Amino acid sequence: MTQPALWVAAASSLLLVVVSQRVLRLVVLAIQYAAVAILSSIAIPGPIAAVKLVGGLIACGILGLTSSALRPDEEPQERPARGRFRAVAAVLVLVAALGIGQTNWMEIPEISLAANSGATLLIAMGLLLIGLARTPIGVCVGLMTLLSGFEISYSVIEPSLAVLALLASVHIGLALVVSYLNLLTGLLEVEP
Repeated sequence: MTQPALWVAAASSLLLVVVSQRVLRLVVLAIQYAAVAILSSIAIPGPIAAVKLVGGLIACGILGLTSSALRPDEEPQERPARGRFRAVAAVLVLVAALGIGQTNWMEIPEISLAANSGATLLIAMGLLLIGLARTPIGVCVGLMTLLSGFEISYSVIEPSLAVLALLASVHIGLALVVSYLNLLTGLLEVEP
C-alpha cells in the first residue's frame, strides 16, 4: 500500500509545480495530503496518521474559501515557455529526489525506503514550489508540501499524537495567514 502512496505523492507534487489554476492546485494538494497520511502510517498507527489528513483537508478548505472570494482575473496568466520550464524543472527535481531517497541520507534508523523517498521527494518539490511561486497561495502550497515531507520523516522519530496535532495546526495556521493576506490585498486593490 505504501508504494502506490509514494507514486501518488510524486505525481501530485509534480502537478503542483506544473498546474497554475488555484482550485485544481488545492484539489491536488488534498490528494497529496492523503498520500502523506498513508506514508506516515508506516511508522505510526493509521488513526493517528489521519490527523495529518484532517489537518491538511481543513487547510485546503480554508484556502479554497479564500480562492472563491477572489476575482478570477487575479490569477497570473502562464506563458507556454514558463509551463515547459516548470515541467522540466519538476521532472529533474523529482528524479534527483527519488535517487537521493533510495539511501538513508537523513540517518534515521527505523525509516522505511518508501517513507524516506516520499519525505525526500516532498521536501525537494516543496523547495522548488517556493522558488517558483509568484503568489501568496503558491508560497503557501510550497511550504505545506515541504512541511509534509518533514512530517513523514519526523513521525518516525516522534510518533506522539500531540506533536502531530501541533504540526497539523501549523498547516492550518499557514492557510489562515495566507487567506487573510489574499483577502487583504484583494480589498486594497478594489478601493480607489
